[in-house]
Amino acid sequence: MKLVPIYTEIVKDRQNHTIFLDENTRFTYKAYHKEPSQRFYWIGFFSFLFFMREMQQLNLSFSNTVNIGLIIAVIVLGLICGKYFYKKFTYEEIKEIYLTESMIEDYVEEGERVFKLELWIAAICLISFLFLIILFIFTSSFVLLIFSYLALVFFKVYLYRLPKERFRLYKRSNN
Repeated sequence: MKLVPIYTEIVKDRQNHTIFLDENTRFTYKAYHKEPSQRFYWIGFFSFLFFMREMQQLNLSFSNTVNIGLIIAVIVLGLICGKYFYKKFTYEEIKEIYLTESMIEDYVEEGERVFKLELWIAAICLISFLFLIILFIFTSSFVLLIFSYLALVFFKVYLYRLPKERFRLYKRSNN
Protein backbone atom coordinates (compact mmCIF):
# COMPACT_ATOMS: atom_id res chain seq x y z
CA MET A 1 0.00 0.00 0.00
CA LYS A 2 1.61 3.23 -1.19
CA LEU A 3 0.04 6.24 0.50
CA VAL A 4 0.29 9.59 -1.25
CA PRO A 5 -0.16 12.76 0.84
CA ILE A 6 -2.80 14.86 -0.93
CA TYR A 7 -3.59 17.53 1.66
CA THR A 8 -1.93 18.89 4.78
CA GLU A 9 -3.69 21.19 7.20
CA ILE A 10 -1.41 23.41 9.25
CA VAL A 11 -3.18 25.72 11.68
CA LYS A 12 -1.52 27.36 14.66
CA ASP A 13 -2.67 26.16 18.11
CA ARG A 14 -4.46 23.10 16.70
CA GLN A 15 -3.36 19.58 15.99
CA ASN A 16 -2.47 19.44 12.32
CA HIS A 17 -3.13 16.52 10.03
CA THR A 18 -2.38 15.09 6.60
CA ILE A 19 -4.80 13.24 4.35
CA PHE A 20 -3.36 10.37 2.32
CA LEU A 21 -4.74 8.59 -0.73
CA ASP A 22 -4.06 5.00 -1.72
CA GLU A 23 -4.05 5.35 -5.50
CA ASN A 24 -4.77 1.67 -6.13
CA THR A 25 -7.85 1.34 -3.93
CA ARG A 26 -8.82 5.06 -3.71
CA PHE A 27 -9.15 4.67 0.07
CA THR A 28 -8.27 7.76 2.08
CA TYR A 29 -6.49 7.98 5.41
CA LYS A 30 -5.93 10.73 7.97
CA ALA A 31 -2.80 11.01 10.10
CA TYR A 32 -2.45 13.57 12.86
CA HIS A 33 0.96 15.19 13.21
CA LYS A 34 2.89 14.44 16.37
CA GLU A 35 3.23 17.39 18.70
CA PRO A 36 6.64 17.34 20.42
CA SER A 37 6.68 18.86 23.86
CA GLN A 38 8.24 22.25 24.57
CA ARG A 39 10.79 20.50 26.77
CA PHE A 40 12.01 18.55 23.71
CA TYR A 41 12.56 21.81 21.80
CA TRP A 42 14.43 23.53 24.63
CA ILE A 43 16.66 20.54 25.40
CA GLY A 44 17.50 20.22 21.72
CA PHE A 45 18.11 23.95 21.33
CA PHE A 46 20.50 24.27 24.28
CA SER A 47 22.28 21.01 23.42
CA PHE A 48 22.81 22.28 19.88
CA LEU A 49 24.11 25.65 21.16
CA PHE A 50 26.53 23.94 23.53
CA PHE A 51 27.71 21.54 20.81
CA MET A 52 28.24 24.34 18.28
CA ARG A 53 30.21 26.44 20.78
CA GLU A 54 32.51 23.53 21.49
CA MET A 55 32.90 22.83 17.77
CA GLN A 56 33.82 26.46 17.10
CA GLN A 57 36.86 26.17 19.33
CA LEU A 58 38.06 23.08 17.47
CA ASN A 59 40.35 23.82 14.58
CA LEU A 60 40.88 20.65 12.62
CA SER A 61 42.60 20.33 9.31
CA PHE A 62 42.32 17.05 7.50
CA SER A 63 43.74 15.65 4.32
CA ASN A 64 41.52 15.49 1.25
CA THR A 65 40.99 11.77 1.77
CA VAL A 66 39.67 12.32 5.29
CA ASN A 67 37.47 15.20 4.07
CA ILE A 68 35.94 12.95 1.41
CA GLY A 69 35.42 10.23 4.03
CA LEU A 70 33.67 12.73 6.31
CA ILE A 71 31.45 13.92 3.46
CA ILE A 72 30.46 10.34 2.62
CA ALA A 73 29.76 9.65 6.31
CA VAL A 74 27.60 12.79 6.55
CA ILE A 75 25.64 11.77 3.45
CA VAL A 76 25.01 8.22 4.68
CA LEU A 77 24.19 9.33 8.22
CA GLY A 78 21.96 12.16 6.97
CA LEU A 79 19.95 9.87 4.72
CA ILE A 80 19.51 7.28 7.47
CA CYS A 81 18.57 9.89 10.08
CA GLY A 82 16.17 11.64 7.69
CA LYS A 83 14.29 8.39 7.16
CA TYR A 84 14.27 7.67 10.91
CA PHE A 85 13.04 11.17 11.83
CA TYR A 86 10.27 11.05 9.23
CA LYS A 87 9.01 7.65 10.38
CA LYS A 88 9.44 8.27 14.12
CA PHE A 89 8.48 11.91 14.65
CA THR A 90 6.07 12.93 11.89
CA TYR A 91 2.73 11.16 12.27
CA GLU A 92 0.65 9.48 14.90
CA GLU A 93 -1.57 6.53 14.00
CA ILE A 94 -3.02 6.57 10.48
CA LYS A 95 -6.80 6.01 10.37
CA GLU A 96 -9.04 5.35 7.42
CA ILE A 97 -11.57 8.06 6.61
CA TYR A 98 -14.37 7.97 4.08
CA LEU A 99 -14.43 10.70 1.46
CA THR A 100 -16.40 10.97 -1.74
CA GLU A 101 -14.59 11.24 -5.06
CA SER A 102 -15.46 14.95 -5.32
CA MET A 103 -14.11 15.58 -1.81
CA ILE A 104 -10.88 13.82 -2.78
CA GLU A 105 -10.57 16.06 -5.85
CA ASP A 106 -11.18 19.15 -3.70
CA TYR A 107 -8.47 18.07 -1.25
CA VAL A 108 -6.08 17.41 -4.15
CA GLU A 109 -6.66 20.96 -5.45
CA GLU A 110 -6.20 22.52 -2.00
CA GLY A 111 -3.14 20.38 -1.30
CA GLU A 112 -1.33 21.57 -4.42
CA ARG A 113 -0.43 24.87 -2.73
CA VAL A 114 1.25 23.04 0.17
CA PHE A 115 2.89 20.71 -2.37
CA LYS A 116 4.56 23.65 -4.11
CA LEU A 117 5.79 24.99 -0.76
CA GLU A 118 7.21 21.59 0.19
CA LEU A 119 8.89 21.35 -3.21
CA TRP A 120 10.57 24.74 -2.66
CA ILE A 121 11.68 23.79 0.85
CA ALA A 122 13.19 20.51 -0.40
CA ALA A 123 15.01 22.35 -3.21
CA ILE A 124 16.37 24.97 -0.79
CA CYS A 125 17.57 22.23 1.58
CA LEU A 126 19.34 20.40 -1.25
CA ILE A 127 20.99 23.59 -2.55
CA SER A 128 22.03 24.51 1.01
CA PHE A 129 23.51 21.06 1.52
CA LEU A 130 25.52 21.25 -1.70
CA PHE A 131 26.68 24.82 -0.97
CA LEU A 132 27.79 23.91 2.57
CA ILE A 133 29.61 20.78 1.37
CA ILE A 134 31.52 22.84 -1.21
CA LEU A 135 32.43 25.38 1.48
CA PHE A 136 33.56 22.53 3.75
CA ILE A 137 35.85 21.22 1.01
CA PHE A 138 37.59 24.60 0.80
CA THR A 139 37.64 25.52 4.51
CA SER A 140 37.55 22.17 6.39
CA SER A 141 35.24 23.82 8.93
CA PHE A 142 33.50 21.17 10.99
CA VAL A 143 30.64 23.57 11.72
CA LEU A 144 29.81 23.72 8.00
CA LEU A 145 29.78 19.93 7.93
CA ILE A 146 27.28 19.83 10.81
CA PHE A 147 25.00 22.35 9.08
CA SER A 148 25.26 20.42 5.81
CA TYR A 149 24.19 17.29 7.71
CA LEU A 150 21.13 19.13 9.07
CA ALA A 151 20.24 20.41 5.61
CA LEU A 152 20.45 16.86 4.25
CA VAL A 153 18.24 15.49 7.04
CA PHE A 154 15.59 18.15 6.30
CA PHE A 155 15.88 17.39 2.58
CA LYS A 156 15.34 13.68 3.18
CA VAL A 157 12.31 14.33 5.42
CA TYR A 158 10.72 16.52 2.74
CA LEU A 159 11.65 14.03 0.04
CA TYR A 160 9.45 11.45 1.77
CA ARG A 161 6.54 13.86 1.40
CA LEU A 162 7.20 14.18 -2.36
CA PRO A 163 6.78 10.72 -3.90
CA LYS A 164 6.58 10.51 -7.68
CA GLU A 165 2.94 9.35 -7.37
CA ARG A 166 2.13 12.75 -5.88
CA PHE A 167 3.63 14.51 -8.91
CA ARG A 168 1.52 12.34 -11.22
CA LEU A 169 -1.61 12.99 -9.15
CA TYR A 170 -1.23 16.78 -9.40
CA LYS A 171 -0.34 16.55 -13.08
CA ARG A 172 -3.55 14.58 -13.74
CA SER A 173 -5.66 17.01 -11.72
CA ASN A 174 -4.34 19.96 -13.75
CA ASN A 175 -5.24 18.36 -17.09
